[in-house]
Amino acid sequence: MVVPAMRTPMTDAGRQDGRAGVYSKVPLGGDLGDSDRDLAPVMVFLAGDGSRFITGQTISVNGGIGMVR
Repeated sequence: MVVPAMRTPMTDAGRQDGRAGVYSKVPLGGDLGDSDRDLAPVMVFLAGDGSRFITGQTISVNGGIGMVR
């Protein structure tokens, strides 16, 4: 399972609704991630042979905004 926190048109709309403060608290970079730079490489890795022995994991691609146990 991948837990992303990426910028999208919906999160951009949320900034206009007063939620920008939440996004500025992301520990790594102070903003939500970019899907091409931050999420895509993880998905390519998971789709490739390098992840062939990984099972049952939760991978957080969220800059530290949320902790997964």
